[in-house]
Amino acid sequence: MKKFSIYGICFFVALVFAGAMILMSVGPGVSSALAKKTHIRLGTSKEGSTGYSCGVGLSSCINKNLTDVSMEAVPTPGSTASVKIFSKKNLDMAYASTWTLRDAYNNTGPFAKKPIARRPMQGWYYLTADWIPLIKADRSDINSFHDMIGKKFFPHVAGSGIYDVYRYVFKEIGIWDKMKIRQTGLMDASDSLQMGTIDVVGANSIDGGLITSPWVRNIDARLKIKILVPSAEEQSTIRKISGITFGKLSNKWMRPANQVLNPKVLGWSVHYGFHPGPDMPTELMYKIYKSWIENGKTDLAPVNATLKFASEHSLDLQVNAIDEARDLPVHPGVAKYLKEKGLWKSTWIVGKLSPGVN
Repeated sequence: MKKFSIYGICFFVALVFAGAMILMSVGPGVSSALAKKTHIRLGTSKEGSTGYSCGVGLSSCINKNLTDVSMEAVPTPGSTASVKIFSKKNLDMAYASTWTLRDAYNNTGPFAKKPIARRPMQGWYYLTADWIPLIKADRSDINSFHDMIGKKFFPHVAGSGIYDVYRYVFKEIGIWDKMKIRQTGLMDASDSLQMGTIDVVGANSIDGGLITSPWVRNIDARLKIKILVPSAEEQSTIRKISGITFGKLSNKWMRPANQVLNPKVLGWSVHYGFHPGPDMPTELMYKIYKSWIENGKTDLAPVNATLKFASEHSLDLQVNAIDEARDLPVHPGVAKYLKEKGLWKSTWIVGKLSPGVN
């Protein structure tokens, strides 16, 4: 009995040792397999914004559907800041509007003094942002954009695409340098407007006014508001600006009381999306792009109203946005998918990847 016990113990020890050796030989292979999972840092907008919440939803979609890719949503101050952070290789995909992309490629606007070399190519579009300056409804002294001269204006967070487009448009109208530009937190804008530390808020709606950002909903819920309608002369100036679309917008995003106060809403719109760089392989972007489009109704629509709209109008958004920025390169992975769907146009430009990237 004692002799059997010793042999048994020896056999057990030998078995454990052999197993350990097998695990050691397999271990590096397993680690290598895990290491091959590509991690994508998705640039978004400021926390609390539509861009950030949608970025979180987009990342979850990829993490669920692509086993060889992991994605995280990274907050940034906004479109312009996202592209600048991307240029320093601190993001793999940038959050940007067609307007910001064009500025980056042409070394204009916020990129005039410090041009960037690493620029995003056109990727996946998910909404149009609409520029709609608003005031408290009881203000009788501000009835057009020129009435904003001398007033305290919050044109969204500095570094965001919303801010940059407000600056450009109001410079064209001739009022930007004649206003008092102020900054505040997005969710503090309602209090600032109520207390008078801000006279005009550079708000935005989404998808033609069907919905809006959480911080603008907060203003709508707490205050009676009025959307400023530009004068006929101001409208004429805005319509001549290339890269934006000016026209009538919906007031559907407002609560009923504010809809009554704003039967006519006019503003201008630009497409927004998430854009990869020249170092992202064609097949990787193709899989990400395809997943966002084809899993939209199941994985994106439940996240929020913006992604629900995007999932229902995904291909239209892609075509319209690329048309809006037809002078800018489209990532080859995006081009591949749109060609498969018969949506690619010969006037669009397929971007070139970095040397050694296929």
